[in-house]
Amino acid sequence: MITYKPLSELPIREVSELWNLSFEGYMVNASMPLDRFIARIGNDALCLERSLACYVDGVPAGIVMNSFRLDRGESIARNGGTAIAPDFRGKGIGKSMMEKNDDLYKEQGVRRAYLEAISTNAAAIRLYESVGYEIIDRLLIMTNDQSLETQDHQNASTPFTLVRGLAAEAASADFYRSGEVWQTDAASIKDGECVLVYEGKELVGYGLFKRAFDAAGRLQAITLFRCEAAPGYRDAQAVLKATALEMMQPGSTCKRSAFNIRASHKELVDVLEALGFASSMEQVLMVREYNAT
Repeated sequence: MITYKPLSELPIREVSELWNLSFEGYMVNASMPLDRFIARIGNDALCLERSLACYVDGVPAGIVMNSFRLDRGESIARNGGTAIAPDFRGKGIGKSMMEKNDDLYKEQGVRRAYLEAISTNAAAIRLYESVGYEIIDRLLIMTNDQSLETQDHQNASTPFTLVRGLAAEAASADFYRSGEVWQTDAASIKDGECVLVYEGKELVGYGLFKRAFDAAGRLQAITLFRCEAAPGYRDAQAVLKATALEMMQPGSTCKRSAFNIRASHKELVDVLEALGFASSMEQVLMVREYNAT
């Protein structure tokens, strides 16, 4: 018999252990110690009250974790992780979990639900499609192992004024949209930063990124999350390049990456590739529409 409990009814250590058990042997190592798991709940705004533990005859068998937001007055959800414990894989548990989660979304009045899946995980993609999700884009995780110190990558001649601020400030742009890629939204980038790009007094672009430092304050890594030019701007590629360079800090020695970049945003992909970035992993972005009342 398959039963479910809200994760909020379990001790947090038990939830963490269920997560690690369910992702055991997964194609990407998703296990994490308790402190990182707790941090992830906060960073991704995961809702334990509306996330599920699955049991088969009383034995822990799987987990579904969810986040919820309002986007222009509509309730949207993101499946932040679905996995099945090794002993229960291939037995139809995943379909039951997704159907139960579907009922939960309907109870919450969700209008749209999003999730990401590794593009090579054909079984998971088939499962999500079987309950009404469809692929709407590919998401690229890109890395750069090259130096950005050459003269070609300097930003001195740009006609733009670039102003740094906190990630949340990007939402003030008239053309900012929360977006469908949950983890690259300003609200999801804790301790993140933004670059606002002006031509004269006109805001023509923005970028979202995050820097990581070691205990001595040395820059270790930079992750680019979003880079946008104002719709209709005459030279979007120039805006994107100037913004990307400002975020990536040429001359600094550190790890550089770009996370969940939409493949359909070809201008940005082209700019990143010209700067030496290459795709190291790919996911699919999937959505299900609900007729919420």
